[in-house]
Amino acid sequence: MGIFSWMFSKNTESNSHIRKWIATEIEKVDKENPDVYALFVGLIHTSVQWGKQDIEMQDAGHEKVSKDYLGDSTIFEIACYTYYRLENWLVKNYPEFKTEITLPVSKWTIEKFYTTLYVDEQLVSQLFKEQLERYSATKDTGNDLEELKQRILMTKGDKFNNKELLQDSRALTIDSEYIKLSFKNYEELHLPSFITNIKDYCEKNAKVKLIAKENREQRLEQNQDRDYLFGMALLAQKDWVRACKAFTNVLTANPEHYDSLIQRGLLHVILHQPVDAVQDFTTAIKVKPKGPAAYLHRAKCYHRKFRQREKALTDYSMAIDLAPEDAAGYLGRGELYDEMALHHEKQALENKDEVSYAHVSEEFLSAINDYNQTIILEPNDDIVYLNRALLYARKARANKNVDFILKSIADFEKAMSLNWENGYLFKQKDEMKELLEQINHLKK
Repeated sequence: MGIFSWMFSKNTESNSHIRKWIATEIEKVDKENPDVYALFVGLIHTSVQWGKQDIEMQDAGHEKVSKDYLGDSTIFEIACYTYYRLENWLVKNYPEFKTEITLPVSKWTIEKFYTTLYVDEQLVSQLFKEQLERYSATKDTGNDLEELKQRILMTKGDKFNNKELLQDSRALTIDSEYIKLSFKNYEELHLPSFITNIKDYCEKNAKVKLIAKENREQRLEQNQDRDYLFGMALLAQKDWVRACKAFTNVLTANPEHYDSLIQRGLLHVILHQPVDAVQDFTTAIKVKPKGPAAYLHRAKCYHRKFRQREKALTDYSMAIDLAPEDAAGYLGRGELYDEMALHHEKQALENKDEVSYAHVSEEFLSAINDYNQTIILEPNDDIVYLNRALLYARKARANKNVDFILKSIADFEKAMSLNWENGYLFKQKDEMKELLEQINHLKK
């Protein structure tokens, strides 16, 4: 520090280059609407005020001493400490502004001292860094002010040798008293005013940033709504590829747009891209864990595209738990149980195991239960009557259960009544009637 201070001109007020610079620069800043540069000028201006005001109980001796502590090297020490206080205040109160304010202020502080005083930039930068490290190291111990006092004592006049300072203990005592009184005045009058300016800047710009953020989010939302509606319009026209691109545009701006993930996933299914479909549905589940649609459509992919029955069963059940009034979940799970029952029946036939073939399995009963629930929720859906009729008929052929035969006949008739395209079911119904006649004939 001694070498640095020696590079300065004599450390007195009349020889202070920084004071001369700040006297003109402070008039240029807009105090009503300060920017970051204005905060930097304010920091230097605050540092310059150190020791200037009359101090209570300051005698003639103190007044004489003050002349040796109003120059540039002392201002540098005060500027470092003021910056240290600024940084800590921002971390505690407005951390989102810390980088925005401290980076340029520190850069400008270093620049102002090395350009104004014609000293090496690297040296000033290193000294600035060392000062901050010293204050940070004493932060928890509460000795930062004592550290500052010691640093200021080394800036007296153009003598910066510790041994010389210690030779005159009386002078050192008077200097210490002056520094203590001056800094008490600095803490009470100048630092609070500087911190208030920082606070005003942060509050004002926080509002500006909030408004800007809200405007950006609003524009983003409007663009997302536009692209999403465009995608839905293309869906109505069955323009699958362009619709997929529209939903991708939405997701590029907002990767967590749930409805776009669902719609693009369904398009991937149509476009024979089941892996991409499962990926979109899985992302949708992460975005909205309580959304039943993603579970339902992923279950269908696992069920029909990958034949992963356990995963499909888990997703169907989750979709039903989340949306118990939606018939689609019951229908999908019922069809899955139906297929599982059919698989076991085929194995029994291949093994010529008539007992297992005729057995009413848990999968069969689960499929019937899910079809029943689907009919309760959607009583005019011909598909579910058709599925249940075929399931009853298949088991009736295996075990000649009269109740199953009668239920299959009733379901075939209901399916045909709801949709004329099911007219081909007459043959299935007649087969069940013939089977019923055979059973009745054998009973006679």
